[in-house]
Amino acid sequence: MSFFVLVGLYFIINGSLPIKLKIRNVNDVTTAQIHKKSLMPPFNDIDITVPNVKLAVVTTSRGSKGSTTYRVELEAYNGQRYPITNYYSSGYSSKAKLQDKINSMIQNKSDFDYIVRQYFMIYFGLIFTLIPSIMIFSLISKGSSTSTLKKDETISSIETTPTKKVEPEEEKYKDINNSIIK
Repeated sequence: MSFFVLVGLYFIINGSLPIKLKIRNVNDVTTAQIHKKSLMPPFNDIDITVPNVKLAVVTTSRGSKGSTTYRVELEAYNGQRYPITNYYSSGYSSKAKLQDKINSMIQNKSDFDYIVRQYFMIYFGLIFTLIPSIMIFSLISKGSSTSTLKKDETISSIETTPTKKVEPEEEKYKDINNSIIK
């Protein structure tokens, strides 16, 4: 269970670290700088310089079960692509909006600073940390409800059982003797 918590915390922390994207236009040449914080040793920040940016594109990936996920990449004039995030995630419309913003800035020869939030990683991490919490809670609540039910069943069975009058042995024999004598 601690494995799930550690993996979940890693994704939550990694997802909360923003990715900074800076696009600069100098002399009709667009360059981009992608800055990412690292959570893996040696904890060096990752700076990717994209020379001569042509445009931003949304790329897709197909899972083994046929699901499609997306991410935004910057394409240089030499054809090389640079992903802004390291992972693909669902939600095409949010990626398409970012693609449109970047392409608009490139066409207008404007500078552009943008922070990419990785909400997908935060949600994924929350799921991983909630799994053991739910399992522990269900085990605890199952144990306490079982003992409560047994107590309740015992009390209800006592209350619903009709009471019989218990006669002492001497009383039984007196009744038998009286019936014989008569």
